[in-house]
Amino acid sequence: MTFHKLTVSLQSRSYPIYIGSGLTRTSSAVELVPIMRGQNGVVVTNKTIAPLYLEQVQKWLHDAGYTNSAIILPDGEEYKNHETLLGLYQDMFAAGLQRNSFVCALGGGVIGDLAGYAAATYMRGVDLLQIPTTILAQVDSAIGGKNGVNMEGGKNLVGTTCQPRVVISDVDFMKTLPEREILSGLGEVLKYGLLAGDDFISFLEMNKSEILARDPRSLATMIHYCSRIKADYVVRDEYDRLGVRAALNLGHTVGHALEKMYAYKQFTHGEAIAIGSAAALMFANETKLLADTALQRALQLFSDFGLPMQIPEEVDIDKMIEIMGRDKKAEDSLSMVLLHGLGDPHLEKNIDLSKLKNVLQKCKQLQL
Repeated sequence: MTFHKLTVSLQSRSYPIYIGSGLTRTSSAVELVPIMRGQNGVVVTNKTIAPLYLEQVQKWLHDAGYTNSAIILPDGEEYKNHETLLGLYQDMFAAGLQRNSFVCALGGGVIGDLAGYAAATYMRGVDLLQIPTTILAQVDSAIGGKNGVNMEGGKNLVGTTCQPRVVISDVDFMKTLPEREILSGLGEVLKYGLLAGDDFISFLEMNKSEILARDPRSLATMIHYCSRIKADYVVRDEYDRLGVRAALNLGHTVGHALEKMYAYKQFTHGEAIAIGSAAALMFANETKLLADTALQRALQLFSDFGLPMQIPEEVDIDKMIEIMGRDKKAEDSLSMVLLHGLGDPHLEKNIDLSKLKNVLQKCKQLQL
């Protein structure tokens, strides 16, 4: 078994991330499962993932010496709410979880958020393992400890921080991932390309065909790139209080508003972030922060991977800007992460709303 390994260095809260093929097979259990405070836990997953991988992961944990039961939640962003969370607490109590128990999150970002929130707060905190099953979760949401649930006013408005004991990114999960979910994850991956700059962008440009074909080696290298970038931001600003991690919100100001306008049913998160990233690129270019050549290279990358960039024609831009102002990332004025060059993100405050409105209107006709 070969794999990439990196460490999120947070003193007593440090943990490893393993990335490779076949990591949740039983042969890897003793090597990769961390030593936890107790021997009993639950695997939290959803009804889509359970038939595919639940038995495999439960056996993996059992072979490492841990007893575990399963909690299977419904699948979908609309279930990332307090009602589902309360039911999860009740199921954890019924399963006999104590303060020395553990929670294993097996799924995408929704499961990671719900299980992470529950692990952070159940009996004031139990051990958490993250086993993300989507590209989006492997490169982003499973790393860094953030979790949250949605409210009527927006996404992730209530949450906490709970660093996992380990993140296991098994690229074999990509074999059964629907094509749209692959593309959704790539929306977040390309965001990391914009943040990192030429080295990672060149890798994506040269390995596009292998990545889209789900080649395990190329996927593992891609996920390792993103995980290393995310880990660096987390180490420098674990609790997102210094403004360092704000760069990770590239594309999210517009993207979250777009998701909200369609009640989280029209676009996947990655699709919305791709459109939001394109809008941020356009705005940076219109305000003379980003050169034309950098804009064209970035937009070409999104196009080559088949990701959406246009804001739908029917979207009310005034309504979108109003929602952007209510986002949890907004403070006294509207802020956006903009690129001063590929690999050079900055959080820009006091965004000129009239200029933004004009750019968002242009994004409805965006073409290369």
